[in-house]
Amino acid sequence: MKANDKFSELQEKVTNEIVALLESGTVAWHKPWTSYGMPQNAFTQRNYDGFNAFYLNLITISKNYSAPYFMTFKQASEKGGNVRKGEKGYQVVFWKIQRIVKGTTTDTTTGEETDNFYKKFTPFVWTVFNIDQIENINIELTAPERADNQILDNCQVIIEDMPNRPKLQIGGNEAFYRPSTDTVQMPQIADFESSAAYYGTVFHEFVHSTGHKSRLNRFAENESPAFFGSPEYSKEELMAELGAAFLCAHTGLINNTIQGSAAYIKGWLKALKNDKSLIFTAANKASKAANYIIGLTPDQQEPTEAEPSKEPIRAEV
Repeated sequence: MKANDKFSELQEKVTNEIVALLESGTVAWHKPWTSYGMPQNAFTQRNYDGFNAFYLNLITISKNYSAPYFMTFKQASEKGGNVRKGEKGYQVVFWKIQRIVKGTTTDTTTGEETDNFYKKFTPFVWTVFNIDQIENINIELTAPERADNQILDNCQVIIEDMPNRPKLQIGGNEAFYRPSTDTVQMPQIADFESSAAYYGTVFHEFVHSTGHKSRLNRFAENESPAFFGSPEYSKEELMAELGAAFLCAHTGLINNTIQGSAAYIKGWLKALKNDKSLIFTAANKASKAANYIIGLTPDQQEPTEAEPSKEPIRAEV
């Protein structure tokens, strides 16, 4: 099976799983992250990113694994271990990037030629196994111990230290992000049922703010605000929810009060059924947004993209 076909098959499979959960009233991204934080490759000790992080956390919780630590069959062998007989692995996606050169441009003044190229992204589906599925290998599990006040302090630090952060206004009875003024509006913390609910909501709105042109430039120029129930609104809300979940995992915050009303679920169901790639694109955008907010550098994550080809590939013209 070709790489793109495997990727399409995985998109279909995972989307069907998420849809089934939503139809049963379970919002997959509301499942709490483990005390170990983000899923990690136990061989490289780097965090998974984007869709891979979201999906492997869901697997860890649903299968009741000890920790969200995974590795490939080959990596387990290199550590002297082996996958237990009969165990079934889980698929993650990595991208190979190639520079495809198509013609050259010649500078009329210097005569110097410059390649015209575009990037080709090819998805590769790899299988990983949780460490509970592997034997004859010793992996030390050390979950960071964080008191409630320390977790809340971490949340406040993230809000205060966000690079190029939007204006934060406190007051009123609504929480929202307004792109036209680049402002996050939040009620007083005392108006929330808990401090966790307050910070979870701030995270949600700050993730929205990363779409601003001065940050990740996710919003189309002169785009009209999406109305509640529209596909665009559902997609942006899904992305913001996943981004808030990533930030909760990073800080250790347990927040089960993120939007989950019947109306939201109905919108997500419709959007997911109409677009099998949505959960992948939303998770990857959410991860980029969360990483922007906390200033996480790419070398701190398990790469979602393979190393680009050293030599450009010449395309036929």
